[in-house]
Amino acid sequence: MLSRETARDVIKTVSESTNRYATVNIIETDSGVTRFANSEITQNVSITNTSISVTVYEGKREATCSTNDVNSDGIKALVKDAEALLAFVPEGDYEPFEMSHEPVVESVSDGKLANAFGITQRAEIIKSGIKEAGDGFSVSGALTLDRIVLAIGDTKGAFRYTAYDKVSFNTVFTHADGAAGAGECCSFTDIPDIAAEFKNAATTAAKARNPVSIEPGAYKVVLSPLAFGDLIQFAAYMMGAESVEDGDSFTIGKIGERVFGENLTIIDDSANPLLKPLRFDYEGTPRKSLSLIDKGVVRTCLYDNKLAARHKVENTGHAVSNKGRGGYPTNIIVEIGDKSLDEIIGEVDNGIFINEFHYTNFVNPRRLQITGLIRNGTFLIKNGKIAEPITTMRFTVSLLEAFSNILAISDKHTLVDSYIGALIPAVCIDNFLFTSKQ
Repeated sequence: MLSRETARDVIKTVSESTNRYATVNIIETDSGVTRFANSEITQNVSITNTSISVTVYEGKREATCSTNDVNSDGIKALVKDAEALLAFVPEGDYEPFEMSHEPVVESVSDGKLANAFGITQRAEIIKSGIKEAGDGFSVSGALTLDRIVLAIGDTKGAFRYTAYDKVSFNTVFTHADGAAGAGECCSFTDIPDIAAEFKNAATTAAKARNPVSIEPGAYKVVLSPLAFGDLIQFAAYMMGAESVEDGDSFTIGKIGERVFGENLTIIDDSANPLLKPLRFDYEGTPRKSLSLIDKGVVRTCLYDNKLAARHKVENTGHAVSNKGRGGYPTNIIVEIGDKSLDEIIGEVDNGIFINEFHYTNFVNPRRLQITGLIRNGTFLIKNGKIAEPITTMRFTVSLLEAFSNILAISDKHTLVDSYIGALIPAVCIDNFLFTSKQ
């Protein structure tokens, strides 16, 4: 992994190569992926990539160039190219936003996940899990170890560095007749129980055979953390200030107003030890832990430097790049309730349990209206117990309505591997609309 010292040397070389103010973003990813299909390992891939991006400023003009060449000559050439590009760049709206020198907590990987999920260990874990498949079932999926370094600095001495590991896993057990069950997990810290995910997926797939068809309509549903997390990410994505500017966000004109039910609280917690250990954003700004939705009330949008300046508000430290595109949450936590998942299911006389959604997408972002399919473990609930599996159905709902119809929230979090990484409970939602069936 790229060391702190090497990252500092790169930024020092940039500083020595220009008289202008400049910022440097260094991202190194070392990914090892073991894929499997038809109940056998099909591919082992290892990819290492180091990207250096330099932005040079002159008044209100800025120019950015990137390279994979980490040698001193390559970095000097990169700065020269960025400076040459300045002559062709029109003025923007702002002078450069100089990086903060405020201290932040740095993270350095302890190597535990890397030691547990090397190429040999990944193969053995997968071979063992595939044995869970019964007759007529095939197993597919992937087990991935990502080692990530992010370093950011400028020509005035500001510097940020973090290095962390992440392991992520997914699997699907599929029967020849089409029945399927899925398992998924991830971790930034402790070793996840992948064997349990294999076993759960196998059990779900076995129960999913011979599904029944039901009519479209509004149903009471219980969503697993995986399914609920899929919906949460759509709401979280639309809380960025860019979505407000584009006219797409449900938060427009709603700050301080209740848009969801009082039992829904969502925070973005940069300090939570179970989530991504990144205490600064991609502009080097310290990330703030924020209440996004408090008992159904919208509390804030998320900003980077340019959008905060444009909206005349404080930067929340949620930039995803240095080009004014942010910000987005990355450490989502949905507040838990007071009932176990079994208790929630036990209180449903007639409903549907959903393990996973598929092909979810926006219909109307402003209304948080989305559509998608159910898959890999959807069952009727009868008299408080999981009953027959059901065939594929399409849902179309407004999350403004669905999140106002939450009847219960489970008392336990699951770390869900969405694009943001989130701690999500299970939920029961009333009047969840299914619009068509297979």
